[in-house]
Amino acid sequence: MMADEVLIVGAGPVGLSLALALARRGVSVRVFEAQPELSSEARASTFHPPTLEMLDEWGVARAFIERGLRVVVLQYWERASRERVAQFDYAHIAGDTPFPFRLQCPQSLLTRTLLPALLATGCAAVHFSHRVTAFADCGDHVRVIVESPAGARTFCGAYLCAADGAHSTVRRQLALRFDGMTYADRFLLITADYDFGRVFPGIGPVAYLFDPVEWVILMQQREGVRVIFRVSEDEREEDALHPGAIRERLARLLDPWPADDVPVWGASLYSVHRRIAESFRVGRVLLLGDAAHINNPTGGMGMNSGIHDAHKLADKLTQVMRGASESLLTQYAEERRAAALALVQMRSDQNSRDMNARDPAYRAERNRRLRAAAADPAQARAFLLRASMMDERIGANQ
Repeated sequence: MMADEVLIVGAGPVGLSLALALARRGVSVRVFEAQPELSSEARASTFHPPTLEMLDEWGVARAFIERGLRVVVLQYWERASRERVAQFDYAHIAGDTPFPFRLQCPQSLLTRTLLPALLATGCAAVHFSHRVTAFADCGDHVRVIVESPAGARTFCGAYLCAADGAHSTVRRQLALRFDGMTYADRFLLITADYDFGRVFPGIGPVAYLFDPVEWVILMQQREGVRVIFRVSEDEREEDALHPGAIRERLARLLDPWPADDVPVWGASLYSVHRRIAESFRVGRVLLLGDAAHINNPTGGMGMNSGIHDAHKLADKLTQVMRGASESLLTQYAEERRAAALALVQMRSDQNSRDMNARDPAYRAERNRRLRAAAADPAQARAFLLRASMMDERIGANQ
């Protein structure tokens, strides 16, 4: 109930990251999660090196990395010809980060790593089954009303941080525009237990398979392979999710190898958006993660950028809570919004164009560009730094 707490809406990867970053600095936090427990959803599964650096700063990287799969090469293929276009070795960025690899691990395992670390700080309270329904900026504090199993409850805090996802209640109550677009294509995500090296000899743990009709992304996990198929806008959801249709997709991918005996578990279809809030700060209310911006996930930048929001906001909020000017919060809002526009969304759009390319000339130029970058160590390093959301390090360590 204290007004010197930071109130956080959402106990997903972004909300818990912010909470842990603040609590480890001695800032009291209170987290509200509408669901009765941590989500078991595994939609996001890619963790780039700078995100691992942040988790290391918060004392949880070692435990989390042990739960995932280290990926040390990134590959691009032509699906139809089963030709490998390019391979990038993360050894090229070994001098740029203590974590020269991409980690594949479901986001549900991150939240289950963050929560106990957060509670162990002694500076946090986490309330499940507490849905934020209203709030007010009272000038020198914020007041939040939540619906809980015990009925309506009221909490006060110094600031309110919304990490409550793309359908953010907080953002909507602020009446902020969430401008952008919805892509025509959707993503079908399944998990399969299969050695795709039988079909694509030499394929690595993470591979992007170009195809003008139905591109595919393969991402090995400790258990199974996450397979993402492009689904066109004219295919009905119930048809795409039908077990027979999923088998047909696998059969086309694996042909001539049979697909009937491939163990498949879990299937979900989701739309893809690119949107950004008009502002990440309104008074004592701040937005981060999907509440602030969403993008095409083909490069694995969505959740990562949200955690980067949390890292930046924790630094600014800590200083403000200790007496620094609130202008630091405006600086957070402007810097992270610019990053979402210039880096995340632009890069995600480029990834989408490369995957969807139909024009033969564009496809040939894309493959030439990738092969040239992979063949030159300096270009390969720059490519991986960009793919890993570390653009600012390209000019360093030369």
